Amino acid sequence: MPGITSVLFIISIVMLFGGGNYFLAAQRAGVYPPRRVLQQRAITVGGAGGVIFLLAILVTWVV
Repeated sequence: MPGITSVLFIISIVMLFGGGNYFLAAQRAGVYPPRRVLQQRAITVGGAGGVIFLLAILVTWVV
């Protein structure tokens, strides 16, 4: 189980950083794809990272 929780934490951290990267890209001027698309990607990737992070905490707490 420690291997599974470690992998879940790593995946969640990578996805949260990816969501932050999309968010910062949406704040820059003159970016492609359009700002709305980048904001949607930031919400999707960041939200998935948050859910996986909560799942990793749940798995750690149960085991």
